[in-house]
Amino acid sequence: MGDSGCSIKGFYNNERWKILIVDDDNFVHVMIREIMKNYKFEDKPFEILDAYSNVEALNILVENKDIALIFLDVFIQDENIGLKLTKYIREVIGNRATRIVLMTSNDNNRLQEEAILNYDINGYEEKTELLSKKLHTIVVSSLRSYRDIIHINNNKRAMEEVVASSSELFEKDSLKKFISSSLCYLNSIINLCEEKESCNSNSIAAIRSFDEKYFSIVSAYGKYTEDMNKRIMDSLSKKDFLLVKKAFRMKDHIITSNRYISYYGSSSGIEGIIFIETNGAVEHVDVELLNVFHKNITAAFESLCLNKEIEETQREILYILGEVTEARSEETGNHVKRVSKYSKILAEKYGLSNRDIMLITMASPIHDIGKVAIPDDILMKPAKLTPKEFEIVKTHTTIGYNILKASNRDVIKSAAIIAHEHHERYDGKGYPQGLKGEEIHIFGRIACVADVFDALGSPRVYKKAWIMEDTLEYFRQERGKHFDPKLVDILFDNLDEFIQIKEKFSDEIKPQIKDCK
Repeated sequence: MGDSGCSIKGFYNNERWKILIVDDDNFVHVMIREIMKNYKFEDKPFEILDAYSNVEALNILVENKDIALIFLDVFIQDENIGLKLTKYIREVIGNRATRIVLMTSNDNNRLQEEAILNYDINGYEEKTELLSKKLHTIVVSSLRSYRDIIHINNNKRAMEEVVASSSELFEKDSLKKFISSSLCYLNSIINLCEEKESCNSNSIAAIRSFDEKYFSIVSAYGKYTEDMNKRIMDSLSKKDFLLVKKAFRMKDHIITSNRYISYYGSSSGIEGIIFIETNGAVEHVDVELLNVFHKNITAAFESLCLNKEIEETQREILYILGEVTEARSEETGNHVKRVSKYSKILAEKYGLSNRDIMLITMASPIHDIGKVAIPDDILMKPAKLTPKEFEIVKTHTTIGYNILKASNRDVIKSAAIIAHEHHERYDGKGYPQGLKGEEIHIFGRIACVADVFDALGSPRVYKKAWIMEDTLEYFRQERGKHFDPKLVDILFDNLDEFIQIKEKFSDEIKPQIKDCK
């Protein structure tokens, strides 16, 4: 989530101000500690870190990225080492936020002029004057500069996140991915989380569909990591849940001293909630930027929900068309549902893209759409077909293709391919084109396996259902002949999933048990 370098963003410590003293004279360390004892700036105390060499200083800087101020002896160890260390901090480490005040015991005007003109420092002070009169003034002045630089850098970073995330959020292909990504982006802005794998911010994202009563957690970090799929009301404290309810009533986002809650609604009835425990007040980011980001997420959420609604409507229409086709041949509509779900498994395991998986899942239910043009006396004939009748049945592939091919929609174009090629054979002996091997579109090869697997195990007007072992034996024999060998291997490797689908969407009518209440 953005560049990890300090030149892009600053690190902000909400609990204390860290000051690093780099001097080989222990007296300087003791004096600064004594003068700063019990002193606070903006109601935050100081944490003093000590380094007696440039190497110690570098080690401390690596381990503490939120150091606000460095008091650095120009002549530590050797002449000009302080200037070299300053240049290293700014140019090599890339830390341009931490304020640096150079200290000297020698009155050297030439060196002072060079340091002020050529080095990014916040001051050049004689130790005697610094440790007697100026320390508090220098500290306050430097910390104000550091605070403002951090504020500017973090606002810049937040705006970069807003701009970068706007297009990405609109591209997410599922609501769960979208709301999870939104949570990550918000955590990166609010709590400065670097990567989701290392994010320990206590935060959750939840979704509720229009037909659900409760918000269910779909993404969680920190102490909520184990609460996936739980109701949001069961994970949060009563006080925090009241804040969530408030955001829900307002249909907006809420920022408190240590919480950020946002609500996202849609015209389709799907809703989302993001809850984040902040590391103190969100002082490092302008509220207006969070408002902009909230509006971006809200707009993207509405768009995605609308697309989801359209997609589900399309899916239902395609199922219905597939069921109408199957009903003509007195086959259950569950056949097309099973073929669709088998196709999805095969496509996922084969390694197709998410979009192609979606296309074949939605398009495969109408693989036999061309059968609408086959006469009833042939389609529903219980006896074996004559060669002439079989030739007529085979035309359903070309008919289906011709019905669908004119569409410019990817789903319908995919359905045209499947209708045309799902009876092709891997060895080239199929129909209607006699395609061979990978000449057959992967959608056609997948639909072939899914269709035959289900058809063999289902009763038809002209045959009884095969037992599973006979079906599997047929696939073993036809591996590399009728079917793509890789897809047959996927079928056998994931047979449990196929059987679960077969049982869940069985054609058998199960007896209804009435509720005794």
